[in-house]
Amino acid sequence: MAARIIDDLRTPCLVCIKSIAEANASAMLGRAAQLGCALRPHVKTNKTLEASAIATGGSKRRIAVSTMAEAHFFAAGGFDDILYAVPITRDKVADALKLRSTHEFHVMVDSQEGFRELAAAVSANCAGNSSASPPLDVFVRVDCGYGREGVCPFDAASVDLVRAIASSAGLRFGGLYTHGGHSYDASDAQAVRRIGEAERDSVAALAGALRSAGLPPPIVGVGSTPTCSLPPADLDGVDEMHPGNFIYYDMMQARIGACGTGDMALRVLTRVLGHYPSRGMMLVDLGWTGVSSQGSEHGYGSFVDFPGLRCAKLKQECGEVVAVHGAPPIDFAAHPLGSILMFAPYHACAATQQHTHVHAIANDRRTIVGTWEICKGW
Repeated sequence: MAARIIDDLRTPCLVCIKSIAEANASAMLGRAAQLGCALRPHVKTNKTLEASAIATGGSKRRIAVSTMAEAHFFAAGGFDDILYAVPITRDKVADALKLRSTHEFHVMVDSQEGFRELAAAVSANCAGNSSASPPLDVFVRVDCGYGREGVCPFDAASVDLVRAIASSAGLRFGGLYTHGGHSYDASDAQAVRRIGEAERDSVAALAGALRSAGLPPPIVGVGSTPTCSLPPADLDGVDEMHPGNFIYYDMMQARIGACGTGDMALRVLTRVLGHYPSRGMMLVDLGWTGVSSQGSEHGYGSFVDFPGLRCAKLKQECGEVVAVHGAPPIDFAAHPLGSILMFAPYHACAATQQHTHVHAIANDRRTIVGTWEICKGW
């Protein structure tokens, strides 16, 4: 049977250049080891068993997820040591306990209110259950300056929260976790490294206070893809890094210097639908449903192989492609109707969310070497 090639695919569709993803994983695993940390890839970017296995170096252990759908998907797919890396609410506790009965599974809180809700839900779910079950590991989310969620690392109330977790029946303190999400807004590598230093210092400070209180954290974790790609000189006091986007990278990461365009593994394939020379425009079958609407001010991404082209506008199922300002006019003959263009998305996480599968392709950029299911839902 002849090998499948990208011409066989219906567009728009998502493809991953497998060798680049493998190189990205190898580089991040090596960087983590050099800094004395374990790597806990956040799999919400790729949402596939195959890419996540690559990200873990083949171990299929120690991952972070953002949805219970992902938690069940990866647990069923042979992964273990899974952290649900957003504050948990009562409706998800039964899922967490079910996962904890068969896997090493951890949840997260970032407030006394959240802890009380969790403790009450665990108690209610375990009432009348005479079979012994392991305690549920609970991480505490720390705010390192992002300002979105997390406890203050310098507040005595944060120590009180950990003490309450450690003394609660059915729960066990799992560690500290922070995410410098504001690194995505950094203007250059120096700014990214400053945020990485703040990540490190915030969790190290709280970890020190907890040790003084007799509550040593089993795990101290930091990480966003920018701060793990451009890390501080040291991560003293840190045990884990948990980036996610690094397995694919994207134009957003390239803009802030976290990667080069050659490190971007993900593409959305689109076909040319129409030529409109009088308007200097081509129509393609790539709309915001195929790549997301993020990065509109940056052309939603880049035609890496044809840097003179840009997406000027995306509608639901179609996109308008024009020449970059200052570039020569579009060579319509070079892009006949039905021909395929490869588009590197501005944000790989958002583009992945738009699809149900990603096709792994070889270095020739044509041969399909695998089709990977993307976990959907929450």
